[in-house]
Amino acid sequence: MKIAAKAVRRGAAVLVLAAAILVAAYHFSYPVELNMVTLPEEIAAFAGRFDAGGEPPKVTVYGGVVLGNREYYLIEIGEELGAVTLKRGLTGRYKIEYLRHGTGGLRDAIVESEGKKYLLLGGRDPQSRLARITVSIDGRSYDLENHTHRDHFLLWTEIDSRAEGRWVDRDKVRFYSADGEDLTELYDLSGGGI
Repeated sequence: MKIAAKAVRRGAAVLVLAAAILVAAYHFSYPVELNMVTLPEEIAAFAGRFDAGGEPPKVTVYGGVVLGNREYYLIEIGEELGAVTLKRGLTGRYKIEYLRHGTGGLRDAIVESEGKKYLLLGGRDPQSRLARITVSIDGRSYDLENHTHRDHFLLWTEIDSRAEGRWVDRDKVRFYSADGEDLTELYDLSGGGI
């Protein structure tokens, strides 16, 4: 009887230890505690790039969008425009899921969250004149309003859930000022995904 009770206690202790190890492993697989002060350092470390002096690149984080358990941020790494996607875990910590950056002045994506689709569009607005962007996707037109009037923007809108693809056709993107003037020709529409 004593041997059986000892075996049960040992088994329970092993299970508790295994559960604790699993919880700790899960917790540390989401290493980022979201903090806008330290996020640029986390992104620089994730990028793994260093200059000739061994220093990480300068990272600037601009506007963010929260959709479900993911957060999307427009960033600059050095002179390159980019975007980072963070995924939130059960413990409230995050991991960097995607990091994209490169030349060009526009970043875009069509993402899905909780059964809905969203268009994300971010870029540079050096003259801070941008008030509205129209985008045509699968024959439907969507307006994205810019109320920030800053030199960078990250806008989003829900789109038809039947939309196909993950990026927009840049030829179907138009930029407008507050008075309706078409500014598209003033912007660099090259770039990449979010």
